[in-house]
Amino acid sequence: MACVSCNKLGDRNKAPKFVIDLYGTKDYEEGVSYLFDPKGNSPLIVNFWFPSCPPCIAEMPEINSIYRKHKDNLDVVGIQLIGLDSLEDGQKFVTENGINYAVGPDIVGKIAVDYGVSVFPTTFFIDARGGIFKTWQGSISRQQMDDVLAHMLSVEEE
Repeated sequence: MACVSCNKLGDRNKAPKFVIDLYGTKDYEEGVSYLFDPKGNSPLIVNFWFPSCPPCIAEMPEINSIYRKHKDNLDVVGIQLIGLDSLEDGQKFVTENGINYAVGPDIVGKIAVDYGVSVFPTTFFIDARGGIFKTWQGSISRQQMDDVLAHMLSVEEE
């Protein structure tokens, strides 16, 4: 079951800045740092997940598909919770599943705390101005992602 809700930051507040070192994916080199700074970028989807979370892994092919479709005007980042699974588990998962988008570990859990994540998976839709447009706690379908993304992009065009 999925639910839409605001996080403790509230929708449209600035998303916290973060940096992660990436796993190797089809489109990203291992060890490259990904910096998100909410001063204005491309729209961004941030997905908090871990490899032994069945709903997390079930939605990753859909997130990958969204990324491939929109990668010229949308960034996607997967942030792995470390603790229940290892760094090696995360890298193995993204390699075996052909993930294209940026994925890396939140080694000390600071990013998850900064974003107020308490449910996995949790997905944040961040607009081009760095504001949190929508927070989705729980599993999200391709149609639901398409709907939120279309709404976010249409609001940005206004």
